[in-house]
Amino acid sequence: MIIAQIKAGLGNQLFQYAAAKQLAEKLGTQLKLNVDFFGNNMNDVTQRNFELNKLAISAPLASKEEIKRIKKKTWKNIFHISTIRERHYPLLHLLLRRDNNYYVKGYWQSERYFADITPIIRDEFRFMEPLQEEYFKRIQQKIRGTNSVSLHFRRGDYVTNPKVNACFGSCTIEYYQKAIKIISSTIPDPRLFIFSDDITWVKDNFSTRLPTIFIDQKDEMLHSDFRLMQLCQHNIIANSSYSWWAAWLNENPSKIVIAPQQWSKDKQLQHRSATMIPRSWMRV
Repeated sequence: MIIAQIKAGLGNQLFQYAAAKQLAEKLGTQLKLNVDFFGNNMNDVTQRNFELNKLAISAPLASKEEIKRIKKKTWKNIFHISTIRERHYPLLHLLLRRDNNYYVKGYWQSERYFADITPIIRDEFRFMEPLQEEYFKRIQQKIRGTNSVSLHFRRGDYVTNPKVNACFGSCTIEYYQKAIKIISSTIPDPRLFIFSDDITWVKDNFSTRLPTIFIDQKDEMLHSDFRLMQLCQHNIIANSSYSWWAAWLNENPSKIVIAPQQWSKDKQLQHRSATMIPRSWMRV
């Protein structure tokens, strides 16, 4: 059995699930999820909810007894790694045994951790409920009827939380303007669809001559903005796992995805972003 620790927001949850799912598939074993992170009131941490239950995932939740048992130190796992972390990845083919149980912990923010099971991931990362409000249905029709380009402005705790801001920061207006210039020179008649967790700030600070629609309603229960970004023909993403996944799940075979060159202020995370961004995407 493999039990994966699931934590943080939807984008991170998707990475954690996808990586653990590939390990479970390779070992031919069952995957279960530890969601104890949610509901804990931790200081300086943005409160999140477990979101994967809205998708067509196949993994059930692990019981407290299963989590305790798999993390317990025994004579069997003294000589074998029982908790799998990202630093183990290069040697996983040597470390993993089919008859062992493993606890998977980390963020796993790279396509390489699940690339071998891409069809499975695309199938399981489908929302179970359709978009319901008429507003989103109208936006959906406009997206499908145009050369639609999503722009995602990630603000929230990237701006308001000093620790998070020091680590990530937020993408500049200049980044989006450069990305739009590339898009405009590549595809005919692009139409921009703007998504943000602070759409008022974007309206006040961002402008373009291209036809633009600001998505100023949200349905966080069904992640309407995530799903609409995914439907756009092309994507300009923020330094955010949320819009990363919306772009990755975009099924347009000729999609253009533009990502920021400066993913993080933290040197180690910035270095890791080299493997996070797929080679077919463009960095600006």
